[in-house]
Amino acid sequence: MPYSDPLIQERIRKINEIKKLGVQPYAKTHFHISNNTQEILEAAKNSELREIKEIQAEANINISIAGRVVLYRSMGKLAFAQIQDEFGRLQVCFQKDQFTVEELNEEEKSPAKFIEKLVDLGDFIGLTGEIFKTNHGELTLFVKHVRFLSKALRPMPEKFHGIASQETMYRERNLDLMTNQNTMNRFKLRSKMVHEIRSFFHDKEFLEIETPILQSQAGGAMAKVFNTHHNALDQDMVLRIASELDNKRVIGGGMNKIFEICKDFRNEGTDPSHLQEFTMLEWYAAYADIDDNKRWTEEMLHRVCKNVFKKDIFQVSDTEGNITEINFGEKFAEARFPDLLKEFADLDMFTASDDEVLECAKKVGVEKIEGVGRANLLDDIYKKTARCKLIQPTFVYDYPEELKPLAAPNGDGTASCFQLVVNTWEIVNSYGELIDPQVQRKLLEDQSKAKDGGDDEAMEVDEVFLKAMEHGFPPMTGSGFGIDRLMAIFSGQPNLRDVVLFPTMKPAKKAVSAKEAEAKYRSKKK
Repeated sequence: MPYSDPLIQERIRKINEIKKLGVQPYAKTHFHISNNTQEILEAAKNSELREIKEIQAEANINISIAGRVVLYRSMGKLAFAQIQDEFGRLQVCFQKDQFTVEELNEEEKSPAKFIEKLVDLGDFIGLTGEIFKTNHGELTLFVKHVRFLSKALRPMPEKFHGIASQETMYRERNLDLMTNQNTMNRFKLRSKMVHEIRSFFHDKEFLEIETPILQSQAGGAMAKVFNTHHNALDQDMVLRIASELDNKRVIGGGMNKIFEICKDFRNEGTDPSHLQEFTMLEWYAAYADIDDNKRWTEEMLHRVCKNVFKKDIFQVSDTEGNITEINFGEKFAEARFPDLLKEFADLDMFTASDDEVLECAKKVGVEKIEGVGRANLLDDIYKKTARCKLIQPTFVYDYPEELKPLAAPNGDGTASCFQLVVNTWEIVNSYGELIDPQVQRKLLEDQSKAKDGGDDEAMEVDEVFLKAMEHGFPPMTGSGFGIDRLMAIFSGQPNLRDVVLFPTMKPAKKAVSAKEAEAKYRSKKK
């Protein structure tokens, strides 16, 4: 039985009672909201309550709010409740015989009884009335009219103090949002951050585009893929790991400045800084180089800090759980990849033999070595030794050429590229893009050989992309970064799941009844 819980059964009984009284338990028409709770509270702070009441009287209007009932207490002829909306909570006051309930049968003489007996914590109601201050100085809405909006079948989390279980927060984010204002504020800030980033690129005259998630072949990054099948085309496909190749094709088609905010999917392990489904921003500009990209990156992040978060210094947890400060207000530091390897791993990537690279990888604790190409091993060594020391925003540039097969080679074994590293996380990945189709083909063929040799993150030759490049690409620079990672740093969250509304989780363990457990035990004995 889906509703065997006695608490739910009691609420269903109340729904039937509400219907008998002529009231719709689930509203079907519009309810006008004149103000949210934040606007009312701020108005009271910024002006005298007398002035607010005078404005109400002069305009002959009442305040109308709507939200969830999160607290209720009766005091004889008076009852007080708290109504919660997206912005916070506001106290409301019901006085017996001084308010009405919309749709309530005329013969029902007690609206107060309706509120006390049939409205539960978690229900949504709309209220109209006047504001005043109690003897204790609390801003309160004196209710004149009530409209019932929606009945909650399930009770709120115990005492409405919020959710203690981190896993429940991730699995049932709706409960986390309704019981934790900090969570609500965090996701509202994320929305504002994305809006500000869009505004930045619009102001720079970039065009926003969209490219496919379903692709016949993955490209644009080094990662394992998610496989799927297109039934109508009877074709095996993969989920996009990056939008880079399609974006470059658009630049080749004649658009000079573009950006895309997109979902990417990489079938790799999960840790606090990696999710298999994540949100990326990629942007590309013709006739620009990575120095332009560095300038844009700093300018964009400074703007987001100023306009969204109203500060430049952020507190985050380091790799050991200690609180440290990240300063986005100063000019970002810069460091060469080969120099970092030399300093932190005592390895010269230009002169070291393959055996020496392999030995260094073992020494620093790189877990997967067999079947991994030299460039990827160098990157793994860097991550184990140098990157974990980079806390303040740092542009790391001149990565190994083989590691960046889509970036223009510098001619010394390194590629024209940089990454912005913050608190050990790679936030931005930027290229001076390779536009020579013959060199690009050779690099992708080398990647394909590495893939055949067991490197399952290496790229494959993409003939569609190469054909587009053979038609001619202008000089360009491109960049991409993870929205989730940036938001985690700005909001001081140690795990990307804390800034994603509904992160992918393992299926919850289903509770097993005593009867099912006994049957399972008997089958094992047989």
